[in-house]
Amino acid sequence: MQSPGPTPTTRGHKKKERTRRLLLDTALEVIAEQGEACAISDIAQRAGVSHGTFYNYFPDRDALFASLVPDVVAAFGAAEADATGETDPARRFAIISARALAHAAAAPHMVHVALRVDAVQEALLSGGAFTDLRRDLVAGARQERFALATERAAQDVIVGALLVAARRVVAGDDSPAYRRQVLRHLLQSLGIDPAEATAIARDAVRAAG
Repeated sequence: MQSPGPTPTTRGHKKKERTRRLLLDTALEVIAEQGEACAISDIAQRAGVSHGTFYNYFPDRDALFASLVPDVVAAFGAAEADATGETDPARRFAIISARALAHAAAAPHMVHVALRVDAVQEALLSGGAFTDLRRDLVAGARQERFALATERAAQDVIVGALLVAARRVVAGDDSPAYRRQVLRHLLQSLGIDPAEATAIARDAVRAAG
């Protein structure tokens, strides 16, 4: 017996999901170019849909931006080091940071959105994509590997520095030497000896590619 094909309800659901994904992807492009003040009409026009269609999916600009936050945070989260077998918090921190910068070079539009949308920056600073980073800061402080005034302040400084570095990477300063310098300075700010910080940064950048 031949199995039944997709029902109209299933087809309609898939079409709605495709349209919603199209609007989100288009919004990422437009926001990366124009910033948070971009017009909904620009997004709808580029996506090839009407205003009415847009509002069928998002009641307003804030709802659209809220829906974009998980995408951008997840993009940075893909750089985390949970797949590594590294146990030293300093080396794990360097791996996470090196991967984040490498990912910035591969997905520049995500960096532009992260820099242009306040809600994305708030999500990144509150933890969002950097779960492993927070964990390693805590572990490093407990092991007396890191010298931290407070974990939160250290996290804010590091995430801010990585966002600025990611912007420079996207702007064209994408040399391994620049990435090594960024990581070396961050490691030293955490209390790692300069010679060791240099070696850890070198290994992390080389591994991240």
